[in-house]
Amino acid sequence: MRQEKTDPVLSGKSTSLDNIKESLLFKDIDADQVNGIIAAGHWLQVEPGHYIYRQGTHALRFFIVADGYVELLLNNDCGYQSVVGRIGPGGHFGETSLLTGSCNSIDTRALSETTLLCFNADTFNTLLLAQQSIKHHLCIALAERLRVSFRDHANTQGSNSKKQRRTSRNAGPSFLEQFHLATGTMSREIKGGSRPVGSTISRQIEKAVGQLSGNLDPVLISGELGTGRRMLAYEIHRASAYRNGPYSEIDVLEVSAAQIDVELFGFDQEAPAFSEIGHYGIFEKSAGGTVVLYSAEHMEPDLQRQLSAIIRRKVFTRVGGAREVPLQSRIILICRDTPRQQDGHNRLLPSLFSLVAGQHVRAAPLRSHRKDIPELVQYYLRRYCLQYGKSINEVEDRTLGMIMNYDWPGNLDEMASVMQRAVILGRSNHPLNSQILLGVPKPEGKWEFNLLRLQTVRRVLASPLYPVLPRLVIGLILLFVLTTLLLGPAEPKKNLGLVLSWEVGWPLLVFFFFFLARTWCSICGLALPGWLAQIALKPRRQTPEFIKRYSGWIAASLCILLFWVELAWNGYESPRLTAWILLSIITGAFIFSIFFERRVWCRYLCPLGNINALFSMSSILELRANSQMCMNHCSDHSCYNGSAAVSGCPMFRHPFMVDNNRDCILCAKCIKNCRQDSIHLNLRLAPQELWNQRSPRLEDNFLIVSLAGIFHPFAMNQGYYLLDENWFRLLGHAQQSSGSVLSCSMFFFFCILLHLSGYALFALVMARMSGSSWKTTAAALGYGYIPLLLAAFLALYLEILMVGFSLVQANLLDFFGIAGSPLPGRLLSRDATMVLQCITIIGGLFASLVACRNIVKRLPTELVHSGFVLYFPAALLCLSAAIYLQLLL
Repeated sequence: MRQEKTDPVLSGKSTSLDNIKESLLFKDIDADQVNGIIAAGHWLQVEPGHYIYRQGTHALRFFIVADGYVELLLNNDCGYQSVVGRIGPGGHFGETSLLTGSCNSIDTRALSETTLLCFNADTFNTLLLAQQSIKHHLCIALAERLRVSFRDHANTQGSNSKKQRRTSRNAGPSFLEQFHLATGTMSREIKGGSRPVGSTISRQIEKAVGQLSGNLDPVLISGELGTGRRMLAYEIHRASAYRNGPYSEIDVLEVSAAQIDVELFGFDQEAPAFSEIGHYGIFEKSAGGTVVLYSAEHMEPDLQRQLSAIIRRKVFTRVGGAREVPLQSRIILICRDTPRQQDGHNRLLPSLFSLVAGQHVRAAPLRSHRKDIPELVQYYLRRYCLQYGKSINEVEDRTLGMIMNYDWPGNLDEMASVMQRAVILGRSNHPLNSQILLGVPKPEGKWEFNLLRLQTVRRVLASPLYPVLPRLVIGLILLFVLTTLLLGPAEPKKNLGLVLSWEVGWPLLVFFFFFLARTWCSICGLALPGWLAQIALKPRRQTPEFIKRYSGWIAASLCILLFWVELAWNGYESPRLTAWILLSIITGAFIFSIFFERRVWCRYLCPLGNINALFSMSSILELRANSQMCMNHCSDHSCYNGSAAVSGCPMFRHPFMVDNNRDCILCAKCIKNCRQDSIHLNLRLAPQELWNQRSPRLEDNFLIVSLAGIFHPFAMNQGYYLLDENWFRLLGHAQQSSGSVLSCSMFFFFCILLHLSGYALFALVMARMSGSSWKTTAAALGYGYIPLLLAAFLALYLEILMVGFSLVQANLLDFFGIAGSPLPGRLLSRDATMVLQCITIIGGLFASLVACRNIVKRLPTELVHSGFVLYFPAALLCLSAAIYLQLLL
C-alpha cells in the first residue's frame, strides 16, 4: 500500500529528483538550498488507487510529487464524489491543513505508482516557510486551488443531473431491490404460488452481475431499445470493486464527432503542478469508477481504434498533449443488436469488439419472456400508484390478456409509459380495465391541415346520416349491379353491371385509395348485409387469435387469389364470374359479422380492404388524435369503447394509438363520440407513416411486391391474351379455354415469383450492407414502393375510366330503351390522358424516392451517407417507373 523510505537518494530515481528541483516552489532558490530541503524530507511510495490521506483526517504533512500523479477528490453531503484537481510531477499538496491547523478537506489518491517527498509540520514551518519565495508560491497556489475547487464543486452539483452522473453511495435501492419489493408478495397472488418469486429479467441481471463483478475488464451490453441496458450497466457497477467510485454515462449521439474526444479524454494545458478539472475528460473525472458509453455503435471508426488502443495499453493522452494518463475507469459499451461489422459504421470494429466479446451481455426483449409480464405490470402499477397517490391493486383478466398479447416494441420503456398513463387515467379502488392504451402514438406533424376546422366537413362527419346513408346508397347500387350481372345480357359490352364494375367502379375505388384513404371501407355496400345482421344479432365473440396472428398472410393470399381468378378466367369479360366474385366477398363479410363483434372481416381478412389498407398509407388524408389531450384529459375513452348513442371503433383501434391509415376506415365514430375535440382529420403533404413504421410487417411487403408483379399481366391485358394463345399452341391443348387458363396462371404466378425473388435478393444485399437481419430489412423496404405502385395503378385506371364512362352512357341508353347515338367516346383525349399518366407516374416516383431514402436512413447503419446504399434503391425505382411508362404509353 504505502512504503516509506528514509534514504534521501533513491536508486534509479534521478528523474524524480529532477522533478523535485524543477518545481515552481524552488524556482528562486539556489541548488544547495534545494538539496538541503530535499535532505530534510523523507520519501513515500504509494501504489495506484491507494489514498494518501482522507477527508476529515489530521495527516499534518506537506507533500511534493516526485513521480506519478495524485488526484484530489471532494465528497459532498449528497454522497457524490467529484474530482477537483490533479497533481503532477513537481506539484505539491497538504499545505492547507498545515497553514490553517484544520482537518484535511479533501481526499488524495494516487492515480499511478507515485513517489512523494514528505515533510512533517515542524520541518514545513521552520525550513520551507522560512524561504519567502516558497511562502509566496504557496499562498498563490492555495488561493488558486480554493477558487477552482469552489467553482468546480458548484458546476459539478449543477451538472450531475444533466450528465446523468451518479454514484452508488446513498443511491437507495437498486432496480432489483425495488422490483422484489414491489412483486415479492403480489406475484404469488397472480401466479397462484405456482412458481418462486422472480423473473427472467431479474435473473438475467443477477447472472450478468455475478459473472462480471469479479473483474474490471470492459463490458459490452447489446439489445433493443428499452430492454434495460442502462439499468444492467448500473447494476454491474454497483457490484464491482469500483462501486464507491463515480458512475458516468455519456450518449455518443448527443456529442458531436468533433467534441467527443475532448469529452472523453479532456485537453492538455500547461501548468503541470495543478490542473483545473474543467480541462479533464470523463475518463479522468471518473477514475476509480465506471464510464458507460451509450450508443457506442455510433462512434466513428477512428475513435473506436483509439479506444481499442487505450483498453489494451491502459493509458491515454489528452487532446493536444503527449503525456500519458493512466486509465483507471471501467468501460461499459451499450449498443443496439448485432454490434459487430467489418466496416465499423454503426457497429463496432472487430478490433474493439474482440476486446469486449468475452464479456458480452445481451438484454432480452420483453416479447421473448412474456411470462414475466404480469410481475412487471405489478411492479410498475405499485410504483406509479405510489407516485400519483392512487390505489389500484389489480388488473382485469381481459386487460392482462391484451397486455400479454401485445409485442411491446418499446420493451420496458414502453411498458413503463403505458402503465404510467393507465394509472393516471385509472380510478382508485377499481381494477385496471381495457381503457389501457398500448403502443406509442405518432406525434402531430407540421405539414398537415385539420379539415375538421371547416364546419361543413365537421357537420357532415358528425351527422348520424354518415356513413349510414352513403352505405345504403352504395348498397342499392350494388344490388342493381348484381341483378344486372346475373340476369342481364351475357355480352360484356352490353351488360351495364359489368361495365359499372370494371370500367367505372373499380377505377374509382383506386382513386379513393389516394384521395380518401380507407373511406370506401366505411361506406362499402359489400358489408351492408353483414352490418344489418350484426345490428339484429349483436354478437359478442372476440376475434380468434389465429386470425389476429396470421391475418396479414391470409389476406395477402386472398388478394392474390382474387386477381388470379379475375385474370385467368377473364372476369372482365364474364358477368357471371364477376357476380360470383362479389357474392363471395359479401358472404365472407356476412359470416364473420354474425359470429364476431365489430368488423373482423374488414380489418383482418377482406382482400379489397387489405389492398385499400396498403395503398391508403400513401394517401393525402389521415385521421389522428391529439395524444396529449387523450392522455391527460380523457377518462371515458368513448371513441374506442363507444357511447349509448354511437358504438365504438369497428376496427378495434383507439384513435390515440393510430399511427397509420392501415387500421382506420374513417367511419367517423370517434369524431361523434369524442367530447375533447381530440380527433384530427388531416390533409397531409408527406405520408410519414411509410418510413416511421414502429412495427413493419413482412406480410405487407409480400403483398406489395406481389401486386407489383400482378401489375404487368394486368396492364398487358390485350397482349396478355395473345401470349395465352401462344402458350395454347405450344402445349397443344384440345380446348383453348383450358389452355388459356393454364398459360394465364403460369404467366401470372411467374410474374409474382420473379418480383418476390428479386425483392428477396435486394433485401439481402441491403441487409448485408446495413448489418441488420434479412427479415428486418425485407419488412421495411417494401413500404417505400407503395407510392410508385399506387401511381402505376392510378395511371392505368385513368385510361380505363376515360373509356368506361362512354360505355356506361351507351348501356344506359340501351337499358332504358332510349333511341339515339351516345356522345363521343372519351372524357379526355388520349394525348391529355397520357400527359396525366406521365405526371402521375413521375409524382409516384418522387414520393417513393423520398420514402425509400428515409427508410434506408432508419436502418441501423451509417452507410446511408455512401452513394451505393442511397442510389441502389433509387435506381431500381427509376427502372420500375420507366417500365410502367413503357407499358402504359
